[in-house]
Amino acid sequence: MPDDCKAAEILARIRQDIPILGLTPAHDLSEPWPNRIARLDDTELLGIEPVSPEMASCIRSGLLLRGDFQEESHTLSQAIGSAEGNYWHAIMHRLEPDYSNSKYWFNRVGTHPIFEQLDASASSVANEELLAEFSSPSWDPFRFTDTCEAAVGGRLGQYQHELEQLQELEFDLLLAHCYQQAAGSPV
Repeated sequence: MPDDCKAAEILARIRQDIPILGLTPAHDLSEPWPNRIARLDDTELLGIEPVSPEMASCIRSGLLLRGDFQEESHTLSQAIGSAEGNYWHAIMHRLEPDYSNSKYWFNRVGTHPIFEQLDASASSVANEELLAEFSSPSWDPFRFTDTCEAAVGGRLGQYQHELEQLQELEFDLLLAHCYQQAAGSPV
């Protein structure tokens, strides 16, 4: 996503308020992000005329989710039938936490193009022991969800920070992918 579009500006402001979202976030933001995001039309939000309004909705859902507006994100993602809409839906349920429902939605995602990028980048964030939990031989969103559940439950709590960093990477890659799709760029 280009740094000069409103979506990137909103993401940067959200990250000022919430530097790391957390595996089961519970933030009380004073900023009215849902209203601000809803008031912008797709072209204002993205800085381009999207070839896919559905992908613009995915970006809205992702921004709302990153700002910890789970209900608003859920309403949007639930209405999007694409793999990307299902992906945001799966992440939202993982954050609730409703891990089995998250896995249901990841099943609907199928194999996603960002999995390869996630797998390739994960080693820059996580050590070998943690990677073995969910990324062997390749990125597995079901095992990643199980690993997040184990960390929240205390069994793998020592990895919470790395898992949060991986989740941030996942957000960034999915937002970038959705922007490319909205712009009509090849993935």
